[in-house]
Amino acid sequence: MTLEEGADALSKVVGFLETHNGQRLAIALFSIVATLVLVLLPGTAAAFAFGLPYMFFVPGFAVVRLFFWKGTTLEARFVLSLGISVLVIIFLGLFLVLTPIGLDSNTTRGSLILFALAAVAAEMVKNRNAEEEPGKKTRTEKVEPFKFDKVVAAMLGTALVVSGICLALIITAEYPSRTYFAMTEDDSAKINSTRVLGSNITLTIEMHNGEDGPREFSMAAYCWNDTHWGTRWYNFTMDEGETQFVNVTFALDQPGVWRFDFDLYIQEEGQERYLYGNLHLWL
Repeated sequence: MTLEEGADALSKVVGFLETHNGQRLAIALFSIVATLVLVLLPGTAAAFAFGLPYMFFVPGFAVVRLFFWKGTTLEARFVLSLGISVLVIIFLGLFLVLTPIGLDSNTTRGSLILFALAAVAAEMVKNRNAEEEPGKKTRTEKVEPFKFDKVVAAMLGTALVVSGICLALIITAEYPSRTYFAMTEDDSAKINSTRVLGSNITLTIEMHNGEDGPREFSMAAYCWNDTHWGTRWYNFTMDEGETQFVNVTFALDQPGVWRFDFDLYIQEEGQERYLYGNLHLWL
């Protein structure tokens, strides 16, 4: 391909991106590619290169095309895209936190791409009969030179500062743990009844890894008032989102009041083990 052919091809691509369909396709494709990069290459330079415009420009640009396209200048569209993107990220985060969906890296990426694609679809339906393509100039229309207004510059600077602060908070924030540790009983437990000496009681312990990666779960089961029974350890390596059930049976071979304890320890690879919590039952 010659230099002239390359320039002609680039001109056609730019011309296509100035149309409604070109911008719709660009938003959709960039959202999909950015999501794949963030999933497959987390923490890399490519993730930052795609993630920054994906979070702080694309959602707002899709909303601008939906509601604020007509009657706004190029500068205003750019500034609105930045500011609205920040608001979209905040509202999506609040929605995830306040619903059972939960806020983590996967739900954040999923909600962002769904929002971008939904905004593109809504704009396409809204403007399905539109004939005028954005960026097109009639032959008799005079093209005004680009002027960078001071007010627009101030708005742009503010939006960039706010975006940078939000990005720093997102990068440094730790997603809340969704790990849980619960105790249930089978029919043999009969907690609210008098136990017969020499019988057994079986308790079921449920452990769920709600951390942001695989963890080593270690549970210690013991009787608070019984030294001869000792401590039983149950160790599992659990992936993110995995749930484990453990049945622990105690032989009630001594009269008196019993207390059954369960201590859960969690350890991340390369980190110190820490006590997550304790469950206990009096009988």
